[in-house]
Amino acid sequence: MKLRIALLASLALAGCDKPDEAPVAAETTEAENVIVAPTEAKLDTTLPGADGEQAYAELLALEANDGTIIADSTKGAGLCFFTDEGGRALLTVGAPKIEDKPGAGVVRPNGQPATALFAQSAGTDYLVNGPTLERKPVDGAIAMSVAIVLADDKSSATLTLKTPGSERDSYQGTWSCPA
Repeated sequence: MKLRIALLASLALAGCDKPDEAPVAAETTEAENVIVAPTEAKLDTTLPGADGEQAYAELLALEANDGTIIADSTKGAGLCFFTDEGGRALLTVGAPKIEDKPGAGVVRPNGQPATALFAQSAGTDYLVNGPTLERKPVDGAIAMSVAIVLADDKSSATLTLKTPGSERDSYQGTWSCPA
């Protein structure tokens, strides 16, 4: 038994004795390929205005854990999603823990960490039926608002992002509430 362990150990060490090679770095061309924590900024340099002061006027696709930033004020993200025509989830909202309180949503502005926005009215129904959410300019945060407007037949929706000093074309997509 000791001989087998010694043999396996020597084989394992022999595999480590390779000549020095240059380390292989994972290269990405777009910010979409890099996963970051909700509190970390992410900059996609391929988007318009990414090199300017107003890079945040473009939204990036949400990361898997971005919804955690509204966990304290909601029942959790995922009540509803806005997905653009390219299939990217740009906004998710969570129902309020107490029904007569406003819910909250999450977006990821370009070059910024995930950002919490709060509904202008209380209740889950408000969120499901095309909400407006906003963030006040507190503690150096950029003020912004997001409005969802549903088509009459609710088959499509428009997301409009407004920030001080900039306004971009609206995003076209769908507003779905699977919960």
